[in-house]
Amino acid sequence: MADQGKPQGTLKTAPVQLQTIKVVAIGSDQLDPQDKKVICKAICYCNVNPNKGKSGNRDQHQSCVSERLGELDKFLNHQSPYKAEVNYDMHRNPPAPIMDKGIITKVHPYLPGWIKKHWEEEKGYSFEAGQGMVRRPDVVIVKDPNKPPTQDNIKQIVEIKFKDKISHGQETDYPIIAGDKSKVKRLDPDECDCGSDDDKGKTSTVLEYATWAAGVIAAALQLRKGKLPKLPKFPSPKPSPSPAW
Repeated sequence: MADQGKPQGTLKTAPVQLQTIKVVAIGSDQLDPQDKKVICKAICYCNVNPNKGKSGNRDQHQSCVSERLGELDKFLNHQSPYKAEVNYDMHRNPPAPIMDKGIITKVHPYLPGWIKKHWEEEKGYSFEAGQGMVRRPDVVIVKDPNKPPTQDNIKQIVEIKFKDKISHGQETDYPIIAGDKSKVKRLDPDECDCGSDDDKGKTSTVLEYATWAAGVIAAALQLRKGKLPKLPKFPSPKPSPSPAW
């Protein structure tokens, strides 16, 4: 009978291979997935289908993006959370958005006219172009689309770049507009992963884009309220007519 007090052999074990878990930190200052999706869809379309200058030989990517986001804002009665090319009066503290007089959530359509009518009369000195008196971020995302894009209502500012770089003036002034440097973000076709597939709105019309984006916004609002978005009801197909014989 074997001695119960001694081991009967040597137990050999291999080290346990634990699965590596990749942890990705996402800061609170990152773009919301919905915001990135809507803006990136416009960027990806305009990356391959930019507007053309008067001569027809100059690509205007940014004006294309602004056109799409502007159409979305119009589609939503100027209550889109994405405001394209809002001009800010940098000689006010904090910088003030220049909005339409009749609709406070509508971007003023003609800056030269506003300057001619208001600048010198209100401030007592002339406006000087190119001196940073007015700044115009590419996109301002607002917290409450029923209110103008004042500093207290700015969720984030997004500067879009198509191979160009953020200027020193933009880098300095946009955090002043937003009230916080962490609220200023940069997007480009690479960040949007535009080349990954064809489902980026590369062939959609402006109206189709606005309709799609409005649906994304509506669904997100419903989900925030704890409700599932209502899907559109499509009419039942009509029966085929009887053959005439």
